[in-house]
Amino acid sequence: MQLNLEEKVSDLVASRLKQALEGKKLVVCLGSRLELGSFCFVPMIRSHVVGGCTTTREAKELMKETFADFLITDDVPEAGCGIALAKEFRHVKTLVLTHRENAELVREAEEAGVDGLVFRSAIGLSGEGSFLQAIGRVARGAVSLSPAVNCIVGNADKDALDAVAQLTEKEREVLSAVGRGLDNKEAAEEAFVSEETVKSHLRAIRQKVGETDRVKIALIAIKAGI
Repeated sequence: MQLNLEEKVSDLVASRLKQALEGKKLVVCLGSRLELGSFCFVPMIRSHVVGGCTTTREAKELMKETFADFLITDDVPEAGCGIALAKEFRHVKTLVLTHRENAELVREAEEAGVDGLVFRSAIGLSGEGSFLQAIGRVARGAVSLSPAVNCIVGNADKDALDAVAQLTEKEREVLSAVGRGLDNKEAAEEAFVSEETVKSHLRAIRQKVGETDRVKIALIAIKAGI
């Protein structure tokens, strides 16, 4: 397999990432010490990293000490469970890297309220800064799921279809945008409405489908095939 090793991330990705991370404080918990050291010095995010560690115990301490509002972890740190860590700090933005590309992992991430799920097999393939895009999307309040999640969870899920059947046409459009990883601003631009209108539709969607976590709402869209 040939990886795209293009070093230059597009100006648009870099600009949006810088804007999205403004004021954010990141804690990074990765089981590989080499990977941790390399990641923490990525130019576009290093000024926002307030701590790096390899165990979930250390991550918990850093989250509390630094008042971090963004957690990046892998699903199996050096010690502990990254998904459990994300679940404990579900009030902050969370992004999980994983080798486990299966339905069980997606279910665990959904239950933990993870905001971003990146499959390691996809990193480096697009040449578009996909991992950095995922960080940016999560920082902006969107959900970022690896494209392979669509294949893993499938569609035409009966519960998801029943949930979508309750929605108006406009609400389904917003739900589709959430499922495709758009943030509220992007969803508003696509639908030619205001962000407040999108937020209003999201409130209605949450009430009708009985879910509050954005990742669960996104997965409903994916499972319903919209």
